[in-house]
Amino acid sequence: MKKANVFNIERFATEDGAGIRTVVFLKGCILKCKWCANPESQAFKREIIFNAVLCSGCSKCVEVCPVNAISYKEGFGLITNQDICTGCLKCVDSCCYGARSAAGTEYTAEELYKIISRDIDFYKMSDGGVTFSGGEPFFQSEVINQIAGMLKKDGVTTLVETCGHVSLKNIQEAIDNIDYIYYDIKHMNPETHRELTGYDNSLILENLEWLSDNFKGELSVRYPYIPGCNDGIDDIHAFLSYISGLSGIKEAVFLPYHRLGLPKYIGLGRLYEMGDMVSLKKSEIAFLENFSGQYNLKIKIQ
Repeated sequence: MKKANVFNIERFATEDGAGIRTVVFLKGCILKCKWCANPESQAFKREIIFNAVLCSGCSKCVEVCPVNAISYKEGFGLITNQDICTGCLKCVDSCCYGARSAAGTEYTAEELYKIISRDIDFYKMSDGGVTFSGGEPFFQSEVINQIAGMLKKDGVTTLVETCGHVSLKNIQEAIDNIDYIYYDIKHMNPETHRELTGYDNSLILENLEWLSDNFKGELSVRYPYIPGCNDGIDDIHAFLSYISGLSGIKEAVFLPYHRLGLPKYIGLGRLYEMGDMVSLKKSEIAFLENFSGQYNLKIKIQ
């Protein structure tokens, strides 16, 4: 039976779609965006995250690891080598201080639905629902489709947040039961996109164009506004000009840069490529709303 690899389930969420929602965060993404807020979402396997603040320094985790995957890394602490780690969780279970946690648990569609359905009354009361985020959720489209089908019978909506860098076949497998899609565009220039994420944007744009013509639900295109990466006025105009020419897209949402994922980079023993760049306030990019008249689009800052 197909299972989904989940690294977090957030109940009573209000930022990832309308109303009260449960957000299911799925592991696995091909893109490696420099500003990614969920670095633990990128790998497709379970990972162990270290929290130096909670660590007592007892080294019990080092002692119990059967493959010697844990060692001290200067500036980070007792970091797990994810290439060696088998995900057995012995280090997590042995830490009475909670300094180690696992990112990645497998669930069947039925198991996830059982968790999600606990809050059906809240979804219906608030016009909310369930959001699948990531990572790239459409890599696990079979499970999404099963759960979305169950939720549809309950009168509950499903939203998927996607970067679009996935086979169109995966997207097509799930969209009949999906009500909303939040679709990310990082940059319009293919080479710059490759520099920022590791891949060009050709597949992303192809999939968006297909969705704009074929998706029957509501499609919202989102643009993470990252200083020094894609914040040039020409970059913004290129983005808005492109999506305004697609059918079925009436909304562009700009997401101001934030650095909330930094502790997780440290916990994985990885450098954060954005350095000391400070988070942006919504008010700092409010000027982008002025472009709405030029492109016949509703522009929002989230």
